[in-house]
Amino acid sequence: MKVDAPPPTDRILGAILAIIGSVLCFSVLNAISKTLSQSFPVVEVIWGRYFFAFVVMMVLFLPRSGRALFRWHNVPSQVIRGLLLFFSSFLYFHGLVHMPLASAASISLTSPLVVTALSSKFLGEPVGAKRWAACCVGFVGALIVVRPGFGGFQWASLLIVASTICSSLYQLYSRRYGQTERPDASATMATIVGTVAAAPLLPFEWVTPSLGWHWALFVGLGVMAAVGHYFLTIAYSQAPAAVVAPFNYVQLLGAAVLGYLVFGDMPDFWTWVGAGVIVCSGLYLGHVERQRHKALVKK
Repeated sequence: MKVDAPPPTDRILGAILAIIGSVLCFSVLNAISKTLSQSFPVVEVIWGRYFFAFVVMMVLFLPRSGRALFRWHNVPSQVIRGLLLFFSSFLYFHGLVHMPLASAASISLTSPLVVTALSSKFLGEPVGAKRWAACCVGFVGALIVVRPGFGGFQWASLLIVASTICSSLYQLYSRRYGQTERPDASATMATIVGTVAAAPLLPFEWVTPSLGWHWALFVGLGVMAAVGHYFLTIAYSQAPAAVVAPFNYVQLLGAAVLGYLVFGDMPDFWTWVGAGVIVCSGLYLGHVERQRHKALVKK
């Protein structure tokens, strides 16, 4: 199989910085959504996340990009990508209502492993024995966190698992089509799809915010979502998915800190054990990818 030439080192570094910025935004986004879900229906929170993200993108990108912001080369794929992101948010936000931030984040950290496992078929990127081994170990870590069949099992964790699968497919689509689309246009399409998908459910559950800080939190959802997904699109358009994905582990630190400071949540012992297994497998995967990248550069 012919392997594409690796992107320049400066693009790899830019992609890594972008994904770190992205997951930090998502950590704050999840904390805000969990806060709002205590007073508003989850569907309304999801709609606000997409609608205000669209507004933010119009303010930030429209003056600079103009009509190019609404110009896409592959609209069907962009719509599918947007729907995957919407369902990922829909499932994740519902799960967060019943779970600590760090526990949900630990499960979602298997996303890089899913991306790696599927990158061979979906992207044509070779996986290899070492990467498969890292994926298997990581999934064992996920089972430790979820603990199906044990007393610590939470049914809401299954929502996070389903959300993670949708998120992984979204990331693969971002990588597959990201190099032919403008990052700001791709991010804008995702917000449009999410807003439209959530809108039909609103009339049945709408609760009008009555406090100024509630409106501020809804706007904050949009800012974090817009900036986070813009950075995510940049990251996956500048580097191979399996190189970028392991840096999602920064989210665990952000989720643990925010979960404790805002909600007083402290993950139990087995959650930390499972999260540690997942992170170690991801770091090993990152090491394997760096070695592979160096070998490709030498060729």
